[in-house]
Amino acid sequence: MRILFLFIFLVPGLASAQLAQNLFLDTKAMSLGNAVTADPVGIMDIHFNPAGLTKLEGRQIQIQLMNILLSSEAKFSLPDDYNADDAGLLDVSKDPILGSDGTAESHATAAAYIPGIGLMPMTLPVLTLPTGGVSIQPPGSRFTFANAVYAPMAAGFAKDDNDPGRYQAKQVALQRFTYLSPSFGYKVTDEFSVGASFLFSHQAVAVVQDLRAPSVLIGVLEQLQTAFGCFDDNGNPTGNDPLAPLITLCGGKVGPYEDVGTLKIVTEESLSPSFNLGFLWEPADWFAFGVGYQSEAVSHLKGTYDLEYTDEFADFFRTFRSSIIGAIGGAIFSLPTGVKKESGHVSTELTYPQHFQTGVKFRFLDKYQLNMDAGWTDYDKWDALEFEFDRQVSFLSTAKTLAPTLVTDTSLRQPLNYKSVWSFGFGMQYDLNSRVKLRLGYEPRKSSIPDDARSIQAPLGFAKLYSVGMGYQWDMDTVVDLSLSFMQSKETILADPQNAESTGEYPNSSDAINRNCLTCTVTNPYPGLDVDTKLTIGAAGISFRTKF
Repeated sequence: MRILFLFIFLVPGLASAQLAQNLFLDTKAMSLGNAVTADPVGIMDIHFNPAGLTKLEGRQIQIQLMNILLSSEAKFSLPDDYNADDAGLLDVSKDPILGSDGTAESHATAAAYIPGIGLMPMTLPVLTLPTGGVSIQPPGSRFTFANAVYAPMAAGFAKDDNDPGRYQAKQVALQRFTYLSPSFGYKVTDEFSVGASFLFSHQAVAVVQDLRAPSVLIGVLEQLQTAFGCFDDNGNPTGNDPLAPLITLCGGKVGPYEDVGTLKIVTEESLSPSFNLGFLWEPADWFAFGVGYQSEAVSHLKGTYDLEYTDEFADFFRTFRSSIIGAIGGAIFSLPTGVKKESGHVSTELTYPQHFQTGVKFRFLDKYQLNMDAGWTDYDKWDALEFEFDRQVSFLSTAKTLAPTLVTDTSLRQPLNYKSVWSFGFGMQYDLNSRVKLRLGYEPRKSSIPDDARSIQAPLGFAKLYSVGMGYQWDMDTVVDLSLSFMQSKETILADPQNAESTGEYPNSSDAINRNCLTCTVTNPYPGLDVDTKLTIGAAGISFRTKF
């Protein structure tokens, strides 16, 4: 039964990690389009290029607030040429999420996972990410030592309980929080510096999702229940079950647009180590060249899962398994027994991908500066996500009949097939006077998500980041940086043609949301609907750094 196959294809917001790659980490970096590998930013060089720490003299402390406004929207609509008369067993126009005009809109705000508390929707319109750190350069030493607390990966979304998009991550969070980062920069010569950071982080993946299974197979069951007169026009049971005890199909109302249940997964690892390396070469006042490398980190996440079925779904299988055919077929195909809830422990392995970035800085006409960076992230490592369960789970036993290469009684494998991509960043600075520096930034961000994996759970296609900012030398020991940033990504995911063959290739649709086929081995809660997504992010940052 495909209805239980949904869990296998839940990818809890992994693509959202790309959303946070080199974002919201430093105010100066944001204002320069994150093109700062050759232009040290301060204590957050721990992340970008530890060699830049050598620019911090004496003892310094930095406190930063990044205020983020996030809006994720999706619109579902019937294709313009949709004809309900040709719908067959799965009439998309009857999808209850659609309004009278054949459309529905989904809205999501930010969410975060708080260790010890759990997944928390951020009800305030603005999410504030605080970071802080200290650095020490002993008098006369070529070394500079530093430590900071920050989040190199922070992405999460939350929707209302009745939101049309709740069938793809009602709540989801993917984050990496670095709570200890002993680092150093070493000035080899006056022109050349090297550095390294050793990071100790907490990694978490959490998801809450409502489930349904709009497919032709479930449409057949609905038609049989209608033919048997199992329920009246108000959906109340009539007591009819004409083929009992041979087979019982009226124990609970099922259908392609009926809810199956709610899934909750929480996994985390408290200690996930990694390291950063970098060097900085400044042969002249007008030119600098930098390289930064962030290592991969393999996190072994452990946690719990809870799958709570609706009463109708549980009652259907409980009565079905009590019939003669149901008892035999249920044993052969490992169908659900009708339990209301399944829970246990689950583990998975998640790779925080390695990242390489290099850049140059040019000074010209005394007051102007141009930064250019190129970066590469190894998202090829996200070819699949594998879950291991601590016991035999009935929905896996059912699913392995459809996908024996992906599923066993206690494990499942979700193909991702993400791609490693290069991205670029550009920054411009103008020295207004000895105290004020004005900045502009631009960063076109390519997506690592294949077209056939697009969804509203990871609504990030090609995006452009625009930013402005200012640096202000408050006094001899104090620097204040300000930034304003805006980024938006839009995607259009068209449904398959209404008469599409289930084995056909249709590049405009996505296996992760709206394929229109019989046994697609994906989470596919919106088949036949066109989907438009829009992700908008605004950020305002302020950073204060001073000697102490």
